[in-house]
Amino acid sequence: MDSPPTSAVDLAVTHLNAPVGRVLTKTEFADAFKAGTLRAVHRHESVALLCYLFVEFDPQLIIRCVNELRSGLLKANELYNDTLRANAPRSLNWERSVAHLL
Repeated sequence: MDSPPTSAVDLAVTHLNAPVGRVLTKTEFADAFKAGTLRAVHRHESVALLCYLFVEFDPQLIIRCVNELRSGLLKANELYNDTLRANAPRSLNWERSVAHLL
């Protein structure tokens, strides 16, 4: 019997937590995407993990998360820009992937 597919959000949160244990919650992840800002997350440790989201993941996985959360591509890009303001590294892969969509 096949198990149900893992959601993109579950994959992303699990991956970001892998080196540090259970720090970032799915709720924090969703809040950041829906608000389009890191300020939606109040724990410093979770914000630090979210800063690497766009560098760690293929844009297709991020877009799957956006669709699951019904947050919208514009909010995701706002979140990306907020990670840059927090001194996270740029993701040329993300920028190239969404340039024609924004």
